[in-house]
Amino acid sequence: MFCRVLCADICGIEAKTVFVEADVSGGLPGFYMVGLPSSEVKEAKERVLRAIYNSGIDLPPRKITINLSPANMRKSGSGFDLPIAMAILGAYGYVEGKDLDQVMIAGELSLDGKINPIHGVLPIALTAAREGMKKLLIPEGNLAEGAVVGTLGVFGAPDLRTLLTMLQSGEISYEKEIDLEPLLERSLQDLAVDFSEVKGQEVAKRATLVAVAGFHHLLYVGPPGSGKSMMARRIPTILNKLTSEECMELSRIYSVAGLLGTQPLLTRRPFRAPHHTITVPALVGGYQIPRPGEISLAHKGVLFLDEAAEFKKETIETLRIPLETKQIVLNRLSMQAVFPADFMLVMAMNPCRCGYYPDRHFCHCSEADVQRYFGKIKGPILDRIDVCVGTKKLNVKELRPDIRTESSAEMREKIIRAQKRQEERFRDEPILFNSQMGQKEIEQYCKLDPDSEQILDLAYEKYNMSARGYMKVLKVARTIADLSDEEQITKDHVMEALSYRNAFVEGEL
Repeated sequence: MFCRVLCADICGIEAKTVFVEADVSGGLPGFYMVGLPSSEVKEAKERVLRAIYNSGIDLPPRKITINLSPANMRKSGSGFDLPIAMAILGAYGYVEGKDLDQVMIAGELSLDGKINPIHGVLPIALTAAREGMKKLLIPEGNLAEGAVVGTLGVFGAPDLRTLLTMLQSGEISYEKEIDLEPLLERSLQDLAVDFSEVKGQEVAKRATLVAVAGFHHLLYVGPPGSGKSMMARRIPTILNKLTSEECMELSRIYSVAGLLGTQPLLTRRPFRAPHHTITVPALVGGYQIPRPGEISLAHKGVLFLDEAAEFKKETIETLRIPLETKQIVLNRLSMQAVFPADFMLVMAMNPCRCGYYPDRHFCHCSEADVQRYFGKIKGPILDRIDVCVGTKKLNVKELRPDIRTESSAEMREKIIRAQKRQEERFRDEPILFNSQMGQKEIEQYCKLDPDSEQILDLAYEKYNMSARGYMKVLKVARTIADLSDEEQITKDHVMEALSYRNAFVEGEL
């Protein structure tokens, strides 16, 4: 007897279709698996046979051959358990072939027959819909995640015995389709922090407003306790909500990483803040079977590097290519995985190891020590930062509780208004924010009057700016003009943008 079922294997954030073929024949009893399975797939033999037996199904001893097709693609993960079990049961005649037609299957089995949740169900569901499948059979713990794709009938069962009864009786209960809009609306609520809690630092708050409005990369430099981390960790409160397309793309990444938890989708822009001891593979992604790293987990959101100068230099340097290409390509012997990496980089650091330079009343670092400390992130990385702002020690009057400061809601209102202007401007372009403009868009939307052009030209020569730095000033000036509801970039906008490419960036620390 022969039976074929459809499943999928995860590669990057995509799922590739795999056929599981089971052949049951006479001869010496045994279990054979071919088709380039990885070690965890090979182990499915023990899990599947014991799960079937412990579910009360007594299989007569036969020669069982499992083929995973296409045979030239390496298969990995525990999600092959359930499709292998269903193919075997179909070959033995416990399940009708028509019941498995147009069904994509994924799931892990316990030895007692329980069907356990797996990672990567959302990409599998999207692949099933793309391949024209009508149904998706997955673990009960993944039903909400699979139901996000509304074109599929999604169903599951707690264990193999119950699933077999459902298929034999035809009494299948399908999960309801999930409406994204209410989830996205609620994502901006119930945030525990607010920018109104940040006292003083009005210049830094303004720089943060500009950076978020145009999705520009941001660097805070200042003494300990001046509010750098406090402001950075409140950036999620002023980010706009995800679009439905962004939500699906981001959720695929988190599904593969196994970080969705009990929620069907990730509905809030991510804020990732790895510790400075993070390794390069953990930041970029990788390992033998490519998995997303912190950079890809920050896609469409914020990657915050606190105490940036404490990160290893080689770790910081790995950010250079993703900041330009907006993706990470990982090559392995048998596959190539592409992870998206369109994120807003936010860094915070002290100006020296003790943190108090240039206040010589407290700082005792030598000039060489200061240069060496700051030199860890100088050069190409700093040249890719759009907005750099210093923070200062607050005076006691600024700390009084009766001092009112701008709230996150007020800042977010300004940002949404500026981003609507960008959305209208780029409605025919494949970009969303000013920071994503290329040379063609800069020439079209960042035209300067003679006075503004003269100021920028003088700054270019005085500070020995790079061509990249010149273009970044234009992009930031465009965002500042959008915040002012002005179509024309003026010299005031250029001057403010230049103030954010200060001595820290231009090498005059």
